[in-house]
Amino acid sequence: MKEIDNFKKEYLALVKRMTDATFQLLVAGQSKEAVISILASQNFVNTIKSDKQFKSSFDQLDAMHVKALKDIKQFADISPNTLQALTMANKNIFMEKLSQDISSAIQGNLVNGVLGGLDKSAMIKGIEAELRPDQIDTLVTTAINNYTASVNAIMADQMPDNTSYVYVGPTDKKTRDVCLQIMSSGPMTQKQINEKFPGAFLGRGGYNCRHQWNVYSTSNVMHDPKQAKVLLNA
Repeated sequence: MKEIDNFKKEYLALVKRMTDATFQLLVAGQSKEAVISILASQNFVNTIKSDKQFKSSFDQLDAMHVKALKDIKQFADISPNTLQALTMANKNIFMEKLSQDISSAIQGNLVNGVLGGLDKSAMIKGIEAELRPDQIDTLVTTAINNYTASVNAIMADQMPDNTSYVYVGPTDKKTRDVCLQIMSSGPMTQKQINEKFPGAFLGRGGYNCRHQWNVYSTSNVMHDPKQAKVLLNA
């Protein structure tokens, strides 16, 4: 997706800018000890959040929330105010986590790089190895999937208690055992889901889960309990 690709591009540009800024201190004649002291005293999270170019790329991810909403199979009404609140909460949580991850990777590698006398290229490689661009993909898709699950959960609260749901999504060798177990269980009510798989209605299979709950119908083509059982027993 172009939004994620642009986000990763800006992440790499941010890494280069902050590494360049660190080397400017050394070029200006600052000692290693002085530069490390400066790096240690900086609030990298705030620096990242206030970086205009990086923030701009993050704001572009709004389009992914809009696309996610269009892809959701609506089975109950949900108010615009609630949708806005869910969107803002998801964005804030995601930005906070990503800022912390980036801050830790950059600050730690810059300090170690200065201490070890590494050149800029080596420092950048160290940062990118600790937080790889493909990991950015995972963080973004997980945030969007969690957002979708939140919207589904709000809609489910308005449904009758006897409404049955099925676990839909890929059934392949990458699928976690817990997801195969849930999918192989077939249609369940929220109560049954919470009793058998506590927390799974919202959390599903956990971090980077590719599955969602949908109201049960014969048209849920990605619900494959038989294949789930085969993989689970393989």
